[in-house]
Amino acid sequence: MPLAPPDEIAARNRRRSKRVQHKTPVIARFRDANKQSISEKTHTMIVSDHGALILLAAAVEAQQVIRLENPSLGEELLCRVVSLGPTLMGKTQVAVEFIVPKPGFWSTAPSPKTPESDRTRKK
Repeated sequence: MPLAPPDEIAARNRRRSKRVQHKTPVIARFRDANKQSISEKTHTMIVSDHGALILLAAAVEAQQVIRLENPSLGEELLCRVVSLGPTLMGKTQVAVEFIVPKPGFWSTAPSPKTPESDRTRKK
């Protein structure tokens, strides 16, 4: 099966930014079903300029808003839970997206070009 050049891939099938395996300590803060404040130290598994995959022991629901703090930067962002993955050893894989994208929030290497920047440059 031949691969299509990026310009020929439908926009809905493209990633907004590259995903990178990167373990960064984070603090997740949110309210549980009983409106109790929860603060959990955890780490990322995969990061991008638009969010991350994290591990949480506390229960969250899809579309729930949480705050993620990157203690090494002292910055905190609002996120939305977009999906819940498998639970292993009491922790669930939780995919979150930033309400407002924040390139550099994970202190990783500079982001590779996104398809949007490629399209803008070619015009």
